[in-house]
Amino acid sequence: MNVDPFANNRVQLKVPEGHDDYINASPVEVRTTKSGVVKKFIATQGPKDNTHSHIWRMVWHECASPAVVIMLTQLHEAGREKCFQYYPHGMEAPQMVVNEHDEFGDSVVYEINLLSLTEDEKSRSTIRELEVKDRASGETKKVWHAQFSVWPDFGVPEGADKRALLNLIPLSVEKNSAEASPRIIHCSAGVGRSGTFIALDHLLSELAEGTLDEVPDGKDPIEETVETLRTQRMMMVQGESQFLMLYETLREKWIERWRERMGLPPIKQASAAASSSDEGGAEGRAGSETKRGGTAEADDRDAKVARFGTELDEELMEDAEEDEEDREAKIARFASELEAELRQNVAKAE
Repeated sequence: MNVDPFANNRVQLKVPEGHDDYINASPVEVRTTKSGVVKKFIATQGPKDNTHSHIWRMVWHECASPAVVIMLTQLHEAGREKCFQYYPHGMEAPQMVVNEHDEFGDSVVYEINLLSLTEDEKSRSTIRELEVKDRASGETKKVWHAQFSVWPDFGVPEGADKRALLNLIPLSVEKNSAEASPRIIHCSAGVGRSGTFIALDHLLSELAEGTLDEVPDGKDPIEETVETLRTQRMMMVQGESQFLMLYETLREKWIERWRERMGLPPIKQASAAASSSDEGGAEGRAGSETKRGGTAEADDRDAKVARFGTELDEELMEDAEEDEEDREAKIARFASELEAELRQNVAKAE
C-alpha cells in the first residue's frame, strides 16, 4: 500500500534546483501537556529499490549526529517485499555505497559503513551502529539503526514482544542526539505500525508526567493523540487491533503507576505474596499474633496490600469487557478501601 504525505506537510529532499525533491516522508511533532516538550519524528515509507538512496539524503540533512532510524518491519512478509535492504546487513559485507549513479547531478555519494551489530534482548531488536560518509567532503555522521522484526503488518506484537517494543521506545530516545533532532520511524507504508509507535511514545510520556492521572469525563487522550498524528500524516494507526493495543497498554501502565504510588508491589509479586500467605494457613496467622512492634505491623500492612492488589487484578481480569469508566471506578474504590484499612491500622497502633 502506498500512502502519500500531505502536500503541505512533507519532507523535501535537499536537491539541486529543477530536480524532484519528493520522498514519502512526513515530519510529525507532538507536545507533552505539562512540560511542553516537543518530540519530533519523521514517519516514512519503507525505502524501495529505486528510492533507497533518498532516505540517506534525508538522514544527512534532517537529523543531527547521532541519528536514529527505527525499522518496524521485516524486509519480506507473507512472501512480499515490504522494504528494500537499504543498509549493510551484516559484518560479512559491512559497506554499502548509495547514489553512485548521481541521480541528482550534484555528485553526492554516500558510503554506509557498519561499525557494529548487536542483538538487544530487552527490545528484541537488531541494533546497527552505522557511519554515513559523504565521499566528496569526507564528513561523517553516526546513525543508530534499530530493526524490530516481530510486529506483524496490520497487527500488534503480543506478550514478550509487546514488552520488548515498550523497551525499544526509551532506547530510541537514549540513542538520539537531541530532542530537536527527529527520530525516523518507518514500517512498510509508514502509517500503521509507525503511527502506533509514535502514539505510544507520546502517551507514555504523558502518563509519566502525570497528565493521565485524572482525565476529565468526555476526554479521550488516546483518540486526541491519534487525531493529532493524522493531521500530519494520513492513516496513522491502522485497524482495530492497533487502537486496542494503545488502550490496553495505557491501561496496564496506568495500573502499574497507580500501584507504585499506593505502595503496592508489582502484579506478579502481589500474586506470589498472596499465594504464600494462603499456604501459611492457620499456622502462619497464629505465628503472626505472637509478634510485637513494627515488624508485625509491617507484615500486616504488606499482607493487606498484597490481598487488595490480587483482588483488584482478579476483578479487572474477569471484567475485561466492561467500559473504561467502570474499570476506573473499580480501581478508585479499591484504592479508597485499601487506604481506609491502612489508616485504621495506624490508628490502632497509636
